[in-house]
Amino acid sequence: MMASVWRLAVAGLAGTLLGVGLGRFAYTPLLPALIGDGWVDAAGGALLGAANLTGYLLGAVTAARAGRRLGPVPVLRAAMLLVALSLLACAWNGGLLWLGVWRFVAGVAGAMLMILAAPVLMAQVPLEKKPLVAGIVFSGIGMGVMVTGTALPWLATYGLAAAWAGIGLFSLLLTGLAWGQWPPGARSLPAGTGVAGRSWPLWLFTLAYATDGMGFLPHTLFLSDFVARGLGQGVAMGGAYWFLFGIGAFCGPLIVSRLARAMGFAPALVLVLGVKALAVALPLLSSAPLPLGLSAILVGVLTPGAVALASGVAGQLAGAAGHTAAWGRMTALYALFQAAGGYALTALFTATGSHLPLFAAGAALLACGAVAGFAGLSLMKKEALS
Repeated sequence: MMASVWRLAVAGLAGTLLGVGLGRFAYTPLLPALIGDGWVDAAGGALLGAANLTGYLLGAVTAARAGRRLGPVPVLRAAMLLVALSLLACAWNGGLLWLGVWRFVAGVAGAMLMILAAPVLMAQVPLEKKPLVAGIVFSGIGMGVMVTGTALPWLATYGLAAAWAGIGLFSLLLTGLAWGQWPPGARSLPAGTGVAGRSWPLWLFTLAYATDGMGFLPHTLFLSDFVARGLGQGVAMGGAYWFLFGIGAFCGPLIVSRLARAMGFAPALVLVLGVKALAVALPLLSSAPLPLGLSAILVGVLTPGAVALASGVAGQLAGAAGHTAAWGRMTALYALFQAAGGYALTALFTATGSHLPLFAAGAALLACGAVAGFAGLSLMKKEALS
């Protein structure tokens, strides 16, 4: 039994590592080189980022339907192949349109991996193993941050084509390793939405999770720039804090899975959003290395950690039959907040010329998410007693 659980968890880890860790975050450390080598200008770089987020939103709203019609395992395998193909295709400088199409494809496929992998795998494991499996699956996001943050700058010294091709070949290897590990019995997804699939607690937790999509952006978009330019410490130090974020992101789901086993998915998510609000606000208190480093690590821990907990809450409230649909709605609203937040925070930074209002906005939004989650938790307890 344990060997089977580990195989399923590793397949899910490969899916999130490929879908988000590589398919999305490979772009972040390569962006300066893309602009510096003339593949795109600054505006084009922003458009490529927007194309990926738009694709992610489309994938989020179509994943559950695709899984029901085609079967989740074929969709998961196809999505892994598409992400790998998109990374390999970016090794050719075919212009902004070419790169934009493939970044869009990576977004669509990445969202499908994020939404379908966890429900398919969680349905195959016993209740007591669900927090552990969720932690392992979503640690792939942080692993991707670490891989892209270290390997890609080195590969880029040999040229952008080599960097894209290297990460693309690694993605093909991951696809091959996970190909036979997806559960063969998961041939279809239930069409039902579950008894609690559209309950008030679930909607409140969906809103709470969506605030995280915008609340973590000051760190993932601006922390390195805040250190490098805002504090005048240079690009290398900015990259060092991004690496600390990656270490936290890799460990986060496994740490949070212990919290979920002790408290339950829903209470743990409320606690995580509250602590994350404080962590995002730390740069407002001090720009010294210790609080900044602690902020980077904590937000890193709690970013994929919140993803694992939110997926667990969706399964708990919607049931096995409604897990995929509920998780798809949560991810879609999260993606919408994330895309809107990217534009809103960029506009705020342009208007103020300071990074500090960004951290304040992110912390305030996460605090609102914690309040929404607490309201959902209170309703859950009330319904349990009635």
